[in-house]
Amino acid sequence: MLFGCASENSNDRWDSLMEGVGTDGRQHTVIASKSAPILPSNGGQSVSGFAVPGTGQFTAAQQPGVVEEATSGGGQSYTINLVNAPVAQASKRVLGDIMGYTYVIDPNVSGNVTVQTSEPVDKKSLLNIFEVALSMNNAALVQKNGQYAIVPSSSALSNTSVMSGSASTKGPGTKMEVIQLKYISADDMKDIIEKTGRPNAVLRTDPERNYIIVAGDGSELSALRDTIGVFDVDWMKGMSTAIYPLKTSKPQDVAKELTSVFGAGDGPNGKVIRFIPNSRLNAVLVITSRPAYLSKIQAWIAKLDAVAQNNDEQLFVYQIQNRSASELAEVLQNVISQKGKGAASTSNVAPNLAATTDTATSLATTSGDMLAEVAGMSTESVPKIVADNQNNSLLISTTPRQYKRIEQILRQVDVMPVQVFLEAIIAEVTLNDQLQFGIRWYLDHGPNGVGFSDLASGAASAAYPGFAWTHISGDVQTALNALSTVTKVKVISSPSLMVINNQAATLQVGDQVPTITQSSASTTSANSAIVNSVELKDTGIILAVTPRINTSGRVTLDIKQEASNVTQTTTSGIDSPTIQQRKISTRVVVSDGESIALGGLIQERKSIADKKVPVFGDIPVLGSAFKSKTDTISRTELVIFIRPRIVQDVQQARDITAEFRGQFERGQLQTNGQRMRQDIKRIAQ
Repeated sequence: MLFGCASENSNDRWDSLMEGVGTDGRQHTVIASKSAPILPSNGGQSVSGFAVPGTGQFTAAQQPGVVEEATSGGGQSYTINLVNAPVAQASKRVLGDIMGYTYVIDPNVSGNVTVQTSEPVDKKSLLNIFEVALSMNNAALVQKNGQYAIVPSSSALSNTSVMSGSASTKGPGTKMEVIQLKYISADDMKDIIEKTGRPNAVLRTDPERNYIIVAGDGSELSALRDTIGVFDVDWMKGMSTAIYPLKTSKPQDVAKELTSVFGAGDGPNGKVIRFIPNSRLNAVLVITSRPAYLSKIQAWIAKLDAVAQNNDEQLFVYQIQNRSASELAEVLQNVISQKGKGAASTSNVAPNLAATTDTATSLATTSGDMLAEVAGMSTESVPKIVADNQNNSLLISTTPRQYKRIEQILRQVDVMPVQVFLEAIIAEVTLNDQLQFGIRWYLDHGPNGVGFSDLASGAASAAYPGFAWTHISGDVQTALNALSTVTKVKVISSPSLMVINNQAATLQVGDQVPTITQSSASTTSANSAIVNSVELKDTGIILAVTPRINTSGRVTLDIKQEASNVTQTTTSGIDSPTIQQRKISTRVVVSDGESIALGGLIQERKSIADKKVPVFGDIPVLGSAFKSKTDTISRTELVIFIRPRIVQDVQQARDITAEFRGQFERGQLQTNGQRMRQDIKRIAQ
């Protein structure tokens, strides 16, 4: 059970637990968990508990005194002057003549005494003075069975009985008195009496029944009772006690730390403050003789418990907003273990262009001091991170202090990824006599004023290295219109893709064709079946693009383009189709919103066509005069146009979607040559 939480149930439990405490009439204080924080640096936390401030007084404020016998009004006073008088003579004068007592003198008592009064005194005072004079002569006045005797001091106690209460105060003589102690221990009281100058006053102590036996004459017993009355007080009324529950710390640890802070235990305040850990209540019991210490102790407990809360390992759940749990967990593990790379490699970047920056590594670099704080803490355990793919969240087991830093990194990493909207046109252009050297040669040397850049150097523009086209003079649309007038242009595909930065996008339009990769037959049997291994091959239009956004605003495109078709196998006897392929695999760099064209994949097809006159062409021998055979060779070139557009936020994505929807509504996407011209015009803008 954990006490000190800020819930109503917790307060009810404490009220129930402490209901019977403090019934001694003292006002006790319940320090509620809703109280204001004691230390401003405690982050609003406070420690709850139960405190009973003491009085701080451990002796009686006034000596109780002893009720003495009152002298009768008009009592006679005496003046006495005995100088070096024998004990017998002095006893006769005081005990016999003045007091009127019957007494005896022990033969072992001898010596002289001196008693003088400067002013008249009453009988009781005179008797006390005489007893003091006897004690100075190693003699004592005792009363036994109603008789008085003067005996040696060494045998005085054997001639008297033990009394208690007010009986011991009546009459003169040395007496023994039993005093029952209420609060102070008998041994402690004996130590106090002996150290106040009465080494032989205490005859016996009984710790079990907590009483002491003292001896002395009337005045001595009266002084002893006064001394005992000063110290035999309820010390618990003076002690201040408190119970402070802990939220996260262990009571033993907090008690040990408090002992060091306040010098308790073996320190200078060892007898002033005691800290007792209580594991059952998960609390610290405080006992102190100084009420002012309670507030200071409470403040320190709140501070130590708050610090411990930041050092105890807890389980946190981070809900991911924009990325996958497994991806983010891998990035975070690399950051914490300091195994992530500081920057992306620039070996595969086009010349004179900014390097592509990987999202994860850039965040690991920009985290800076934060990474060092999380990964470099030697006093705390390494955080444990588990990806919850089903809920797309991270389970992080760490301390609250570490989690705050990890959360800062997560907020930098878990952002909406930048996307790239790719518009592409894949077209197949038939090469005729005018285009026998390819589209590039035609545009470079034709009347259109549009040309391709050089494949090797990219001299036309640093922004378009590789096999690309750009404006030289004239209008691109005019040149493309001219191209469509001299040959047949077929748009194979016109895809538009939204791709996350650094993620591959693939478009495939075609069939999976079964092809035989292996044939086997048993050699032990003549009629054994032939077993073929068949593999499915992807055919048609396959476009794979991976965009990488540079810090300069340009986009690096890893492009893999394949156009394949299936023909009948004529070069072998394998009953499996032949797949004719045209592929482009390259890496290019293009600015945001600009277009790039890739081409040069020329394919040549041969076909034989038979023409004949019906009926006559089928006549044997003579039919050859009525038919003809034509061999046709056709050449086509595959051209790819790609335009990347960087999408930074949701609004840009909405704008592109609205633009695309508008094109459909206005009927701008047509077929055949008109569609080609409109797509090329759109992508070239």
